[in-house]
Amino acid sequence: MKKIILLFVALLVTTASLLAQGINFEHGDWASVKAKAKQENKIIFIDFYTSWCGPCKMLSKNIFPLKEVGDFYNKHFVSYKVDAEKGEGPKLAQKYGVKAYPTLVFTDANGKFLHQGVGGMQAKPLIELGKAAMDPAKQLSNLLNDKNEEAKDVPAYLRKLSGERLPFNDKYEAYINSLSKKDLLTPATYDLMVELGGRNVGGFTFDLIYKNKEAFKKAVGEKKVENYFFRKYLSKAYTASNKKESVEPVYKELEDKGFDYREKIGATIEITGYCYEGKHEEFLNKAPAFLEKYGKGSNSDKYRSVFMTAVKYYHYSPKMKAYAHKLGDELIAADYKVASVYSYLGKSIGDEGDFKTALEYYKKASAYNQEKGLQDNAAQSVEFITKRIAILEKGDYTFHISGLEEYNGLKFKLFYLSTTQIGERLETEGVEIKNGACTIKGNVKALVPAIWGIYEGDKMKTKGDIILEPGEYRAKVNGRDLDVKQGWYNYYALEGLRAHPRYAKALKNLKEWSAQGLDKKDPAVRKEYMVLLTEVNNSRKEYYESTYAYNADPSVKLLAFYVGDLHWEDNAAEKIKELKAKCGDHYLLKTIEKIMADSKANLAMKESLAIGKQIKPFVAKNLSGKEVKLEKVLKKNKYVLVEFWASWCGPCRGFIPHLKEAYEKYNKKGFEIVSFSLDDKARMWKKASDEENIPWVNVSDLLAYKSPIIKMYGITGIPDSFLVDKNGKIIGTNYRGDSLDKELERLLK
Repeated sequence: MKKIILLFVALLVTTASLLAQGINFEHGDWASVKAKAKQENKIIFIDFYTSWCGPCKMLSKNIFPLKEVGDFYNKHFVSYKVDAEKGEGPKLAQKYGVKAYPTLVFTDANGKFLHQGVGGMQAKPLIELGKAAMDPAKQLSNLLNDKNEEAKDVPAYLRKLSGERLPFNDKYEAYINSLSKKDLLTPATYDLMVELGGRNVGGFTFDLIYKNKEAFKKAVGEKKVENYFFRKYLSKAYTASNKKESVEPVYKELEDKGFDYREKIGATIEITGYCYEGKHEEFLNKAPAFLEKYGKGSNSDKYRSVFMTAVKYYHYSPKMKAYAHKLGDELIAADYKVASVYSYLGKSIGDEGDFKTALEYYKKASAYNQEKGLQDNAAQSVEFITKRIAILEKGDYTFHISGLEEYNGLKFKLFYLSTTQIGERLETEGVEIKNGACTIKGNVKALVPAIWGIYEGDKMKTKGDIILEPGEYRAKVNGRDLDVKQGWYNYYALEGLRAHPRYAKALKNLKEWSAQGLDKKDPAVRKEYMVLLTEVNNSRKEYYESTYAYNADPSVKLLAFYVGDLHWEDNAAEKIKELKAKCGDHYLLKTIEKIMADSKANLAMKESLAIGKQIKPFVAKNLSGKEVKLEKVLKKNKYVLVEFWASWCGPCRGFIPHLKEAYEKYNKKGFEIVSFSLDDKARMWKKASDEENIPWVNVSDLLAYKSPIIKMYGITGIPDSFLVDKNGKIIGTNYRGDSLDKELERLLK
C-alpha cells in the first residue's frame, strides 16, 4: 500500500480535457464550407488562428467548447477554423484583411464579408458578436460601406478599413488599377502600397512594384525601394530558416530578379540567430559591428531587427535589457516607428511582472499615436494593464465553479498556505454546492497555491489543486482537475502541465496500463509500471523546468519552482538566490526554505530511528483522557508496533483490518499496538476509532503535524510504523500488507 505524502507542498496534478459540447467546426476545405452554408442557408463563421497565438489557444481551450457557445453557434452558423499560415489560410487571411490573431470573420454563404471581431473574448461577448453578425443594422460591412467617404478620399477609406482590421483587398486592388501611371508613381501611392500590400514575396503589390521598380526609385528614392525588396526576401529567408529548410532557393530567386542581398540577409539571420541558439553574449558582442556595417543610421530596418531581437530576449540578462533600451532610445530619437518601440519595450517589461512600468510605456505609445493622428493600437493595452493593476492591488478573488452535479448538497472548501504564519495551513468555511455549482470568494495579497476539497460532513470525497489569484473566473471541475477559464497563473502553474504533449501522453499511457488491473507484486509487472511512472514524473519535471527557464514573469517562475517541486533538485539553492533577487522577501520563498529545513531535520530524525536504534519514549492521552506512557507498554509486552495514522488517511484506515488480524492472532503471545493519531479534532478521532472498533492502545495529542511527538519521530507522511522489542530496540519499520504478520510469526513462533 503506497504511503500518502502529506506535506502541503505536494500539489498533485492529473490530466483532463473539457467536454466536447461546444462549437462544431467543419474540417473540409473552403469550397465545401461554402457549399454546406448554402445548403443550410446559414452564415459562415471563420476563426483565423496561428499555432503560436496564445489568445487563440485560450479561446479554443476555454470558450469554444462551452455548451452555451456551442448551442448558439451550431444553430446559426457553419463554423470553420483556419490556420492563417498554412494551406489555404494565407490566401483567405489576405482576402479578409486579417492582420491580428485571433480574427473572427463572418461571411455569407458565397464568402462575402459581413462582420468580424478581433482578439480573445469570453462567452457572452462572443455570442453578442454572433448576434451582431446576423443583424444587417449592426454588420460592419454595412456600417463602414460609406460611399461618400470612399469617393472623397479612397486612401483614407482603405486605411480605415485596414485599421479596423476589415477586408479591403478587393477595393485596394481596384483603386490601384484605376490610377494613371502618373498617379501611381507618387510617394503617397507608394506608401499606401507598402502599408497595405502584405508582407510576402509575390502577389499584386510586390509584382507591381517590381515591374515598375526603376520608375519608383526615381519617384521615391532608390534606398526606399531597395529596402522594400530586402525586407520581403529577408522575411522569406527567415521563414525558411525557422522551418529548418534551406535558404538557397530564396537566394537564387532574389538573384534571378537581380537583387544582391545574399550577404546582408545572411548576416541579419546570423546576428539575430545567436539569441535563438542561446548565444546571448555573442549577439551583444557582434551586434554593434553588424549595425556599423549594415545599419546606416537608426532609421534602417536592419537596425530595428537588432532592436527586436534584443527586446525578444529582454529578460535573459541585465546587459540585454540595457542594450534593448539603448537601441530603443536611438530609434525614438530618430522618430522611427516610435509607438512600436514603446509598445515592444512595454510588453517585455510587462512580461517580467512590472505592470506599472509597462503601463507607462504603453501610455507613451498611445500618446504618440494620438499626436500623429495614427491608429492607436496601444490604447487597448493601456486599458487592459490599468484594469489588471487594479485587480492585483485589490486582491479580491471569485471563482464560479461548475461541473459539481454529483456533489449537490455537499461542501466545497479551500486549504491554503498562510502568507504570514510561514508553514501554516489555513482553511475556509465550506460553501454548499447547489445545482451542480458554487462560488468561492476571498482576498489575497499574493498568489497562493491551494487545495480544494469536497466534503460530506467530515469525509473528503475528492480534492484537487488551484492557485488563488485576484480576479473573477469561471472554473469547471472534471475529476481531480479544475479548469480555470482565463486564469493566467492557474494556467502556467497547473493547466499548462495537463496540456504539455509529453506529459499528457505519458499520463494517458499510465492510465491505460493501470486499467488492465495487473498484479504489481509481480517483478516484471512492477518494472513495467515503474518505467511508465518515471516517464510521467520526468515529463512533469520537464514542463516546470522549462516554464521556470523561459517565462519572464517572476510570479510564474516562483509558482513553477514551488508547484513543480524544483526545490528538491540539486540546483535549488541557485534558483532560490535568483528568485530572491526577483521577488524579494516573498512568503512562498520563506515557505520553501522552511520545508527544506524541516525535511532535513526530519531526515536526521528518521536516521536516529533506524533499525537497531532505540525508540523515543513519549506520553499521550487516550480517548478517555488518561495518560499512556510508551515505556510502560513496552515493559508489559514482548513486541510493540507504534503506528502513526489519522481519521482522514485512507491508506491508514485501509491497513487497519490487517492490523486487527495480526492483533487477534498475536496479542496473547505478547504483541501490542500503540496507535498515535495525527488528528486535530477529538470528534473526528473518536468517530474513526469507533467506526474501526480499534481494540488496542489508541492515543493522540490532537496537534496533528504541530505535535512535538511527530517532529521527534520525523513523520512527514502516514501511515508509518515502528516495530519495537520490550527493551525499546527498533526491529523493523513501515510494515504493509502481510509483512507484519510474517515478521510476528518469525518472532513469536
